[in-house]
Amino acid sequence: MKKLSFAFLSGMVLLFSACQPKIDIEKEKGSIKAVLEGETAAFLAKDLDKLSSFYVQDELNTRLQQTCSVEHPIYRGWSNVKSFLETMMKESGNENISYKNSKEDLIIKIKGDCAWVVNKDVWSWEANGKPATGYGIQTTFMEKIDGNWKISMFSYFYRDRVSEVSKDTIVVK
Repeated sequence: MKKLSFAFLSGMVLLFSACQPKIDIEKEKGSIKAVLEGETAAFLAKDLDKLSSFYVQDELNTRLQQTCSVEHPIYRGWSNVKSFLETMMKESGNENISYKNSKEDLIIKIKGDCAWVVNKDVWSWEANGKPATGYGIQTTFMEKIDGNWKISMFSYFYRDRVSEVSKDTIVVK
């Protein structure tokens, strides 16, 4: 009887796991990359409502921003992250400068409804008639909520404007 019960339970577990939908990892990676690119595009367009739509809006949303400045603040909670983003948009760049951004060498791990991403973040623009480039390393944690990937933690380590350094200076392997 015990063998029969064990066989039945084992069969039910196998049947249940076989009925679970298979995740199309490449499709999910594409969706995650689209969120990262959409978030940047919304920032450049200074569209706070669109930008906000890419974030988990709870008290644990976190942003770590490290630049060449002495301070390395950690913003905790959506209201603080949103306030930081709003300030950055107000203070960012001259309207006459056209910024370009690319997300390169993405490393993405997906586990259920959670994912993390590490990537190079390359900014380019022209300043005073000269091309300039800035490089950063971005780490993003995401949650899938109602079928959509949202940013729950974002850290950004940025190297200031560097026009004489080649693109290959920051190596992600």
